[in-house]
Amino acid sequence: MNKQLMYDRFKQHFGYDSFRPGQESIIERLMDGRNVLGLLATGGGKSVTYQLPALLLPGLTIVVSPLISLMVDQVQQLRARKKIPATYLNSMQDATESREILKGISEGAYKLLYVSPEKLQQPYVQHVLNRAKVSLIAIDEAHCISQWGHDFRTDYLRLPEVVKQLGAPPVLAVTATATTAVREEICRLFSIEKEDVVIKSLNRSNIAYDLIEVTDESERRLFVFDQIDRLQGPGIVYCSTRQAVDVLAASYQLDGKRRVHGYHGGMNSMERMLIQSQFLAGELDVIIATNAFGMGIDKPDIRYVIHYQMPASLEAYAQEIGRIGRDGMPGYALLLFSWDDLQIHHHMLDKEYPTQAQVQKYEQLCNSGVPLTSEALAMMDISEEMSALLAFYTERVLSTYEVAATGESYPKAQIIWQETEKRKSFKQKKLAEMVSYVRGESCLRTSINTYFGEADKRFDRYCCTRCGLSKNAYFQTNDKTIVKNDQSKWNLRQALDTLLPNK
Repeated sequence: MNKQLMYDRFKQHFGYDSFRPGQESIIERLMDGRNVLGLLATGGGKSVTYQLPALLLPGLTIVVSPLISLMVDQVQQLRARKKIPATYLNSMQDATESREILKGISEGAYKLLYVSPEKLQQPYVQHVLNRAKVSLIAIDEAHCISQWGHDFRTDYLRLPEVVKQLGAPPVLAVTATATTAVREEICRLFSIEKEDVVIKSLNRSNIAYDLIEVTDESERRLFVFDQIDRLQGPGIVYCSTRQAVDVLAASYQLDGKRRVHGYHGGMNSMERMLIQSQFLAGELDVIIATNAFGMGIDKPDIRYVIHYQMPASLEAYAQEIGRIGRDGMPGYALLLFSWDDLQIHHHMLDKEYPTQAQVQKYEQLCNSGVPLTSEALAMMDISEEMSALLAFYTERVLSTYEVAATGESYPKAQIIWQETEKRKSFKQKKLAEMVSYVRGESCLRTSINTYFGEADKRFDRYCCTRCGLSKNAYFQTNDKTIVKNDQSKWNLRQALDTLLPNK
């Protein structure tokens, strides 16, 4: 590899003289034709590790991305700021637009293609990409491929086969949130050797952690409105449900001092893209959102993230607070918690995973030959997301299922339900780990870093509320309010013991 050319292109297109930790090591391995897993902290510059090789390699680089808004944002920046020919393919484009893009790919007009995992599975798309000679496949947010990750997506697990169909070019899997089990599964699926796993510190030393118990919804809402008014911005407020987003955003807009808008998956794609663009451009101060917002958002000056309700897992929490302070300046993460949050997540899990009766109805519908339309699924109270999960387990799990040595066979529906129950139990375990985090008494930074196998515990301004934290440092300079640093007195222990019986 010509290192001087690499440095020249890095300076020319990205404007930097030196790499961040881990970037150069990942790029060198890719240029040697090796498969690589890169674990870099949120804001650690993961995109450079595939964007720069795209300029150095002869063919096309494919970037598998889970969110349409993320694709659009990345491509716009590549074209405008870095002068890199890039494009994207996703389900929101009509047939004419898709054909034009595929034609441009065939003619060599692009160096980078951002594509959804669903679109990448289409035979004609694969045919065009094979002719274009793919030099690298980068899988962003690679934790989505693991059944043991917090954000497993069935279409991601089909990617190893797609890689083979495209001639088995080098693969780069990148993420900021992966436990040891998730790392091992990613490496197994993409044949990544141990020496090609590049792990850098995931500790965000510039973020201070706060955790506060709230007793009722009215108290929670008023407290968050006060924080939005007083904290240095921009900021993000995360809610667990769309309803909470709508209520919170509408209520604040009536009397609040900041420019605030809601964001969730129930909005149409154009509205979501507009809100995201306004936030990135500084035309909005605060986004109140579900976890549908923020993955890959390149806004370096986010000063705080408030979790209005407890997230469902430590992985989700780490990823969402990782949007704070990517410019290296101090930031503040506030997590609010109450018993009601657990009830919300249990209800959402019940809606996400099917009952045994629903699985039986789904199998009967599949065997009947009736098309799996939205209307037909709705009649059985099966969402499209649940249907995708059932289709995955029908296709993959049953094909590898081994009948017991006794020769005893089981109905297909029972096997599928058992597998979905395993996944549901896994999500419940993740929720229990999150509860263990909020109910503990040790340093918040140490607790979350230990969970990810992170040894670095350093911090810049303040560590966390359990180690000592003055919120005044994160308020606007004209805010003279004195805030006492009181340790929260947790009184939910007995109730929470039902989740962690062996604790």
